Amino acid sequence: MSVNVRLATIGWMGDRLKDTYAPLYLLAGAPGAGKTTLLPHLLQAADGLVVMDMDELLEEGALIGVPIAEPEAAPIWPAYDRMWRRIVTMVRRAGHPVLLMCPIPDAIEVPAFVRWDGPVHWALLDCPDDERKRRLQKRGAPQRWIDDALADAAEGRDLITTVFQSVGADHAGLATQVLAWAASPPADRCKP
Repeated sequence: MSVNVRLATIGWMGDRLKDTYAPLYLLAGAPGAGKTTLLPHLLQAADGLVVMDMDELLEEGALIGVPIAEPEAAPIWPAYDRMWRRIVTMVRRAGHPVLLMCPIPDAIEVPAFVRWDGPVHWALLDCPDDERKRRLQKRGAPQRWIDDALADAAEGRDLITTVFQSVGADHAGLATQVLAWAASPPADRCKP
């Protein structure tokens, strides 16, 4: 097969694959929302849904030795996001729906096809600010990180209307609620 025919075939396949993505369910949460605590409960009950947390590739806040889980690393976050987009896209184009736990998005990232190819559904994992502060203090987070997390949480509340509270709920029950949402998501409920 000639190079031109091979490239044309690859181009055709790429165009065809863009229309065949399985759904993506994004569960956003500011630091301290409870994503890491909820993850094993989601995995246990997922039943065919691929569940991932954007922090799963990090080891002690670093990726291949580069610290990226700190506010000072913000300039390299877009590259980390692009890597996750590729990972999630490969799984979705194979026909597997994905639930990805992620940080609070910027408002421009919420509409489908801006950052993620559709269908895309958003929900927020949240807790009251005093609980978030307590959780982050328990982790030893500096005050500026706590302040950033509180600001992120406020942005999430302004942006995403489908909300799951991680306080006072048993984790297995909360996982069941989140998975029920993913099994039959309402129309995207993000504020314009």
